[in-house]
Amino acid sequence: MLVNAVRSGARAGLSQREIAAAVGRSQPEVSRLLHFHGASARGRALARNRRKVIELAAARGARNVRVFGSVATGADTAESDIDLLVDLEPGTGLFSLARLEAELADLLGAEVDVVPARGLREHLAERVLSEAVPL
Repeated sequence: MLVNAVRSGARAGLSQREIAAAVGRSQPEVSRLLHFHGASARGRALARNRRKVIELAAARGARNVRVFGSVATGADTAESDIDLLVDLEPGTGLFSLARLEAELADLLGAEVDVVPARGLREHLAERVLSEAVPL
């Protein structure tokens, strides 16, 4: 899979130019696969508010915030929500996640689903993890 190859190259210390040459893609496409830039209105709102999203998540016990789903792929519509994958600190509960979703929805002007990585169902995990792009 392209995403896995790009991310493996980055972990191995290759430059984006080297990765692009190895996978036969452009450097900007490699950059897009490694970092979230936001192609749609929702994506741009998320990218613009990246620091605040990460701060709010940290305050609620969530870290390693990644976007997945239609906003990550650029296929979102005006009705789409924003799907965020997070790692939870020990002791973070459902109440904190619900508050985080509400705070992020207010900030971004769209419904937000915060999904704990450890709670991913096995049949969804591969797709979600392959789409997930760090903020």
